Amino acid sequence: MIPWYLLKLYARNHFKFTSICAGLLILNLLFLTRTHILLVMWFFLAGMAISYSFISPTTRVPNLLPMFTRKPKNTRAEDEELSLMKTVCTVCGLRKCPRHRPELNILAFQPWTNLDIRQSVDTALDEFFSIVIKEYVYTWYRELSQDEGFVDELRTNFRFLASVMLRRIKKVDSPKLITEKIVRAVIQHIDLCKQAHTRGGDHSDLQHTVLDHLGTRGVHCAMWNRKSELEYLRRLVEALFPYILRPQALNSSACFTEADDFDPATFVPVLKSTCALVRELLAGSVLLPLMDSLANPDLLNHILLVFFDKTPPPEATEPPSPMVPFLGRFSQPRTQSKSCLRLELKDVINPETPELLYPFMQFLKSEAAVNVLQFCLACDDFNRRILSPDVSQSEFGVLHATAKDLYRSYCAPLALDRIKFDDDVVETLKEIVEGPADQVIRLRTSTPLFKAYEHAYDLLENNFLPMFHQSDDYYNMICGGRPSSLSRQMTRIPKKKDFTLAQFGSKLKDVFKSSEEKLANTIEAGLDGIFLNSLPPPESLDEDMDEDTDCPDDCSLHDLTSWRVTIPRIGARPDPDNPRKQYFVFIIDVRRVDVREDDTEKWQWTVARRYPEFYALEQKLTEFHGIFNDCQLPAKKSFGTKNQDFTEGKKPDFENYLQKLLTKPQLKNSELLYKFLTSEHEFSTSFLPDIKLGKFVKSKLVKEKGQHLDEFLVNFQTSTEAAKPRPSKLPRKGSETSLVSTSSEKLAGTHFENNMNLSFDPPSSRNEFTLDLIEIDGVFDAFVYLAKQIYGAPYWLYQLVLSARILVKETIEVYADHYLDYKIGKITQEHRIISLVHLLRDVLFFDDEPPRTDEAKKERYDKTLEELIDFIPGPVAAALGQRCTRRGSEFLLNIFQQPKLNKQLTYVLLDILVVELFPELTQGVTTSQSQ
Repeated sequence: MIPWYLLKLYARNHFKFTSICAGLLILNLLFLTRTHILLVMWFFLAGMAISYSFISPTTRVPNLLPMFTRKPKNTRAEDEELSLMKTVCTVCGLRKCPRHRPELNILAFQPWTNLDIRQSVDTALDEFFSIVIKEYVYTWYRELSQDEGFVDELRTNFRFLASVMLRRIKKVDSPKLITEKIVRAVIQHIDLCKQAHTRGGDHSDLQHTVLDHLGTRGVHCAMWNRKSELEYLRRLVEALFPYILRPQALNSSACFTEADDFDPATFVPVLKSTCALVRELLAGSVLLPLMDSLANPDLLNHILLVFFDKTPPPEATEPPSPMVPFLGRFSQPRTQSKSCLRLELKDVINPETPELLYPFMQFLKSEAAVNVLQFCLACDDFNRRILSPDVSQSEFGVLHATAKDLYRSYCAPLALDRIKFDDDVVETLKEIVEGPADQVIRLRTSTPLFKAYEHAYDLLENNFLPMFHQSDDYYNMICGGRPSSLSRQMTRIPKKKDFTLAQFGSKLKDVFKSSEEKLANTIEAGLDGIFLNSLPPPESLDEDMDEDTDCPDDCSLHDLTSWRVTIPRIGARPDPDNPRKQYFVFIIDVRRVDVREDDTEKWQWTVARRYPEFYALEQKLTEFHGIFNDCQLPAKKSFGTKNQDFTEGKKPDFENYLQKLLTKPQLKNSELLYKFLTSEHEFSTSFLPDIKLGKFVKSKLVKEKGQHLDEFLVNFQTSTEAAKPRPSKLPRKGSETSLVSTSSEKLAGTHFENNMNLSFDPPSSRNEFTLDLIEIDGVFDAFVYLAKQIYGAPYWLYQLVLSARILVKETIEVYADHYLDYKIGKITQEHRIISLVHLLRDVLFFDDEPPRTDEAKKERYDKTLEELIDFIPGPVAAALGQRCTRRGSEFLLNIFQQPKLNKQLTYVLLDILVVELFPELTQGVTTSQSQ
């Protein structure tokens, strides 16, 4: 039975095709004798029907040129090696070792392991990094110190950073990255410029129109202004710190708020020391100038001319240089004088210095690595005995038993104290100890035991000795137990005549002679020759100060936890600067619950405090006691703090702040908080000019005991020094009159001005449009877009290309991958990598050529345009037409003549590259968003 309803539905949906078939059927009935001719039409219709039924717009014919199929990048072996290096313990060689620290793996400490490059390339990179240190470190560090220890640490961090970057770059499939992501981003950028140009017209400024079309939310955040650009690069470098810096640099520089529970998704950097310097070097001195150079239209034209140049690139004239460890020579220590506080391993493990060996052994016990030290000491003893010329044949049996014990204890696969040695070392030792006793003589001339000793020695020197220098065991060995207060610390200071109180008093005399001219002479004469270690104990010091100082009755210690405070109201006070105006203060009501109303002591009173006085209290308490995370004031404001509404609104926050302070055990006897709640004088952070030294030390250093007195003492000593006159001119390289700082010079770009000249996090524009980003899938689609939208290809040519998409798209994509892989292979040849490194060096540090004139830039632009037109294949240019070819090329090249638009594209490409190299960044964001 024929389903007529399906035929009717099909005829209704495909009316044209059904009409053609019906007409052909009628012709076939009328001309039966010509049926063999009409069969051609029937086969054509049948082919169309089959193609329509089985081929969809997404159907692709497989690659027709299998010889150009590129082998996928084999990163599996390298990934397995990296995974093994991440999980295998450096000490014992076990995966997921339960005894030693998880971070004690090869990759965490030495990512350059098994990473070799050509010697000439290593020399070029060595030169580049040396120039960075010379230009941005030695220029100021030489004035501070001649010690190379800090610079050596910086060199090691540079090597660590470069090694991590090189490993990650080698894992990236560059042709796939270009064809799938970079090409798409570039075409989307061109399409946005095309949309903006269509909306603005031919006579509008392309750069201004595109930026207005993108709006404040469409542009990259680095394009808001030049300061936001530098801040973005800083934040980017900070986010990469957990992956590109050594663990020692991160921990020692306090780069984490919680170093023990580190999570990249919640990483909050607190930059100090090495981290801050590396951040400024990378962000301000390398990345910012590099991004400016890449966005320079004249430089882009030069790069395009090099790309269009048909002259074959020069071939290598010298044979390949040997392979060397990556930046091994660059990271070698330059330190000439050894610090007395940084001990050498040979001195630490010397049995003749037990005062050094025992603390180090105790530290290794806490790290479950004392077996490494024991192996080194046992090997020393064994080598001394076997290399002795007086050793007899009878002693070989004893030495053979000793070697067997060494193997069973430290080398055997199931040994409890096993150390990870190379397989060839273990096999050779096993062969010797399992043989006859006279075979032990082979350890004199063969290298397995010496290699094992060097490996264990390197573990101690490179991994555990730096950790020992930062441990409590080392601190206790040098300084004794950690002091619990300033008085205890003073009694433990060793007897050295390096620093006298006379030196301290000489710095104080200029500060304290404002009220009494005799005070300076008294301090200088009385303290001259008195050494710090000759001071009396804290108790006697307090007694002497009590005799010399008139301390009021209310300076005795109080239990502030029994006080209760509220801020019931605010009050008005006349402004001393302008009697016609007034300001408002907080009226603090204080009650003591430990005193009854009928007692002689006051049990209730009020005190008035202004808005800035609360922040002065917070600053001083933080200086002595550190930050109270659960007890902080809101952000301080500088303007509009004197009106009544503002003061009334801050009353609940300030009342809650004081109430929480009174619950802190460490503030139970705080003199600062006591003065704030009792004194009628203004509470400020400045030192009183007429205060006596003894009274100051008595009331501040003895009573206000806190955790952070070191910072206070440094600030106090700094405050006593007379202010140095500020120079009227800042010396600059090549100029004696410029007052512009280095950072200001970097931010002042002639091409980019202040980028979009917006504030940080600007609001959305009213005329902002919804961006319609085109989706491009591969190189073929990019060519189709350029032909249609930029070059205005005729309709018939566009339809022909779309039809050919099903047949040749996969073939063209495969050939594009093959071509890019071939070009990248050529670029990454030894002599060309050296040329690229030297080019980067010249752009960043030796760009001393005078600025190019407008005529020279225009000449380069015209030449680039002609080369772009000639680059288009002849048949394609003929199909497009000469007029369309030139007009499309002019518009396409004009897009890349806009410096701010180039900067926008550059940062988009930078984000793509960073995410490709560090996918953990997006994983951390995804995790935090899902949580």
